[in-house]
Amino acid sequence: MVRPKRMRSGGSSSARPEQDEDYVPPTDVEEHPIESSRASASSSGAGASSSRGRRRSGLDPVPEVLGVPDTPLLKGLGEHISALCRNQERTPISGWRCTWKNVLTFYQVASPALRDALGRTPLGSFLTIPRIQSDRRLIAALCERWFGDTNTFHYPCCELAITPLDFVMLTGIQIVGEVIPPLPDISMDRAAALMGVSPATVASDSGWEAGKVKLSWLGSILGEVALAVIDLDSPAFTSILRVFLLFILGSCFFMTDRSCVDSSFLSLMDPIDRFDTFDWGGAIYASILAGLSRVSRGGGRSARFFYPFLEMWAHEYLDPFRPTLRIPDITSFPRSSRWSAPCSKVDSHLLDKAREELDRLTMRRVTLRPFVDLEDMIRLLCRGARRFLGRRVAFSCLGTCEYFLGERVLHQCDGEFRIPLPPPEMTPILDHDAFMGEMRTAGVPIHHLAGEVVTHSFYLSWFRGVSIGPIMRPFSTRPGATEVGGKLVEKYFQMRPLLVILEEDNRALTEEIARLRGRCATFEDPSVTLAEIPPHQCRPRPDLSFDFDADSAQDDDED
Repeated sequence: MVRPKRMRSGGSSSARPEQDEDYVPPTDVEEHPIESSRASASSSGAGASSSRGRRRSGLDPVPEVLGVPDTPLLKGLGEHISALCRNQERTPISGWRCTWKNVLTFYQVASPALRDALGRTPLGSFLTIPRIQSDRRLIAALCERWFGDTNTFHYPCCELAITPLDFVMLTGIQIVGEVIPPLPDISMDRAAALMGVSPATVASDSGWEAGKVKLSWLGSILGEVALAVIDLDSPAFTSILRVFLLFILGSCFFMTDRSCVDSSFLSLMDPIDRFDTFDWGGAIYASILAGLSRVSRGGGRSARFFYPFLEMWAHEYLDPFRPTLRIPDITSFPRSSRWSAPCSKVDSHLLDKAREELDRLTMRRVTLRPFVDLEDMIRLLCRGARRFLGRRVAFSCLGTCEYFLGERVLHQCDGEFRIPLPPPEMTPILDHDAFMGEMRTAGVPIHHLAGEVVTHSFYLSWFRGVSIGPIMRPFSTRPGATEVGGKLVEKYFQMRPLLVILEEDNRALTEEIARLRGRCATFEDPSVTLAEIPPHQCRPRPDLSFDFDADSAQDDDED
């Protein structure tokens, strides 16, 4: 593919997709992640699992809140973004880096040959998921409940993880293949050749920046090519396929603060069939865990991971945020494609309202095993992802390591609660030895890391002693404008039957008065007196109680 130079004064191509409405640039200077005790940033800029920021502007993105005590399990809580939730402060997350909309726009106009080629890659099923308009307030509230110490969400009723099976079922991206290693830099000449353009074109269009390719430039390439008619026999087909895959990786999964994508990914597409041999599912899963830990620890003000996944996950597990079904067919895959969002439960959440829903979460409102009835689908489509449940597994994200600690969430595997041992110190680098290789391919058994089965009440008494529990101040749960308004609406609907009866009675009385006045005015029958007219019979009133001070019924605490 040879693409002619554009006049730089002409600006961007008219075919370039519009700016994604899901993208919001950060309002402050972004932090550069540096090495921490748990993980170090990779050379590709993917970020680490719990990196802390080095200040460039002299302003700490998440100021430390004094007086927040640590727990036996969770440390440094004063520097965690949950500390801002305690004071009802606004979330520090101000940049949302995923541009999913542009990817789906190009995919929907692509030719059958190009769509078929993309569908046969590990990312094919993901491209079939209808895009959702993300509720960023809910996502920010979920980030406040994430703790990189255990790579789990901590709610008042239990601990929940994003399991590898959750990832595969919701995205359709399999966790199988060769681990993606740290990628060496490639030259602009080689990158340009793999994309089918000349280095002079890349330079003249300013599409290259410090070893990375600008996403806006990749979008202009896709916008100027006749995607709807490109054929498999076209000389530019393979180059366009590489550009498309690079655009997907940079827009959805491996974002940077400069809206670029690492050009080294192109080396995994030479030849193009090599792309399918790598474990993209494991790398993307690890990047989500790393991105969550980074933003929850104040390592930056932007969410640089596929954050819509958090909402997909909440739809399956958390009843307060579960929308209505778009597709009632239980065989739909990926499972996230069946939801119709947003709905009345999740549309335009107030941040404090989303925080309160999570602060009051009980087991009655949690689905521990959302895929328990889909065993055939799991065996057919997930290709062994279930084998990671109930095990401790290491996942590599471009050289750095993230862990799924299955012993902490065995209740998501079999529905039974066990008390786990404290998590050990985890090495941030995926060493190439036999033990780490086993942790990566199948995980290691964890039966010795968790106790016997206990009741939820016993588990809850232990969990409240080691975890964070409710994090909002008591006054935040008192009736505010939203809650009072909700109670008034509820009382109004309770009164509606009585209001209907009263309206009918009032209408009948009005008509009777008008008739009597007419008779008196015309002296139609002077012999008739008011005493001879029977009184109007009103309809019986329902027996309703309107005690506005009475509290509504609350969910049981299960302890």
